[in-house]
Amino acid sequence: MAENTENTLSSANAPHWDIVDRRLLVDRSPYAQIYDEDVRLPDGTLISNWVRVELPPFIIVFALLEDGRVPIVRQYRQAPRDWMLELPAGAIEEGEDHLIAAQRELREEAGVEADQWRYLGKYLMDSNRDCGWGYAYLATGARQAMAPDAGDVGEMTVHLMTLDEVRRRWQAGDFISAPTALTIGLALSFVEKK
Repeated sequence: MAENTENTLSSANAPHWDIVDRRLLVDRSPYAQIYDEDVRLPDGTLISNWVRVELPPFIIVFALLEDGRVPIVRQYRQAPRDWMLELPAGAIEEGEDHLIAAQRELREEAGVEADQWRYLGKYLMDSNRDCGWGYAYLATGARQAMAPDAGDVGEMTVHLMTLDEVRRRWQAGDFISAPTALTIGLALSFVEKK
């Protein structure tokens, strides 16, 4: 008999950690804030200096062009110190609806517009530290509408990959960015049902 996970996973029934003290360590607004928190567990244990990293929310888009290809962005990323293959993505501006942000970023980074949009979910990048919420989308009926104009730091190129190549490279682990890998998996599950 399967366990009913609805009640065991409900946050309403779970005891919470209490924040006893919170100190801002680094403020690089609007890009990042890093905090030290002292937290008290439900059993009374005190944990000092719990690190919380607050990053702005972002969107990420898997777009399927009418010809069956997927725009993939190649750009240099400083953290891994290497070139990355990623889906079009970017920050949500303050007060901006996440779907509008997704449409804007797809236009800016890939020069693509789409007719149909499917929300794939909202995902926390690190459940212990925060590190930002990502909103994932699947855009279908997509077409090249203009030249990309990303405005990002560094050089960026757009590569159009077939759905089979994206699937093969995803399964091989070529997309090492967690948001990209997650969104590709979610999008493939919907695309392949059709």
